[in-house]
Amino acid sequence: MSTLSEVPPASTAVNARSLLLPYTLTLIAAMAVVQAVIALTGGEVTVLAGALTALVGLGIAIWLWRSYRSLTHVRFGVAVAHAIAFATVTTSFNAHAVLRAMALGSGEGGLEAAAQELLATSWFGATLVMSATWGLGLLVHLTGSVLGRGWEH
Repeated sequence: MSTLSEVPPASTAVNARSLLLPYTLTLIAAMAVVQAVIALTGGEVTVLAGALTALVGLGIAIWLWRSYRSLTHVRFGVAVAHAIAFATVTTSFNAHAVLRAMALGSGEGGLEAAAQELLATSWFGATLVMSATWGLGLLVHLTGSVLGRGWEH
């Protein structure tokens, strides 16, 4: 049984598409720039890549802060914004790493070179560690959102 406190008033309805689509497209563009910088600077995850990713993270935090009230009027709005950020950032690094590993794997000593690249360089942190830790945080957030029936206050 739902209560009035769980449903936002009709006068505060928010168009989820107009709120979340520009956010999503901006994140995709920002992470494409980060991955292009990585590719153009030798293909390694460096301090520059980390700083650019941190800048994207700061942008996410600012957008969430500025959009929080509107997001709370979209069912699972804050959780969806979190999931979009997770998917965009981690997928950009994971897809780049996969392409890099495939390129290395097609050469001489390919499997060993690809494994070395993914497990013994900064790509390990940018892919596996970031995905696992952020994924755990997202899972906790989604579980809390489900328990709150989609509304965050």
